[in-house]
Amino acid sequence: MSRLPGNRLSRRLPAALAGAAVVALTAGSALFGAGTAAADPEAPAEFTVPIEINVPTDLAALIDQAAAISPEASAALNQLIGTAATEQITKALDIPDFGVTTPAAFMYPAPTVGCGLDGQMATVTLATAQSGPNFPLPPWVEDNQLRFQALPAYIGIPKTSELSVAWINTSTFKGGIVPLDETIPVVDTPLMSTVVDTGDGKVLAAMFGKVDYADGKSCIVLPTVGSFDA
Repeated sequence: MSRLPGNRLSRRLPAALAGAAVVALTAGSALFGAGTAAADPEAPAEFTVPIEINVPTDLAALIDQAAAISPEASAALNQLIGTAATEQITKALDIPDFGVTTPAAFMYPAPTVGCGLDGQMATVTLATAQSGPNFPLPPWVEDNQLRFQALPAYIGIPKTSELSVAWINTSTFKGGIVPLDETIPVVDTPLMSTVVDTGDGKVLAAMFGKVDYADGKSCIVLPTVGSFDA
């Protein structure tokens, strides 16, 4: 039976399994140390014999036990070990959870004045919020986050954005006011979006602010509100 090195495999064990092995082996170490001290009166009172905790050996015994029960038991244990390994590797590499979500719209388009279409003074700005996990396809949004995005109806190249979102998590009563300050790095163009660590729960949000365009137009975006699950 092939076995992985102890340090690598121990990181792949579920916490409960590894904890049980540590408790059992620690107790064995104490008993073994006490017996040695009794046999050698000259040994200091605090002397104990170090015992290497070999979690892979315990796991191998568990694998052998499952194999003795049935092929189904072996398959279940292998799946358990694989799941634990995947979780530990994901945490070690700080990889977000995989998933696909779609943006949810605010309750109504935000009335927008100062840069209307076809000679009109007013237009609208759509606003969305996308929950996580959304990975690996962009935009990357992790669990317990919301990505807010403004989508102006005015056709032009944004120069600066002073849009913001005020939010409050009604489950935790945490909240804040954050700028939609994501930009395209190469051309430094505002994307009018941002990702917020809102925490898990129902999130109420309001978007408002102003967008200036390269053609000199300035759009004032009146508030729109929405309710989202993070």
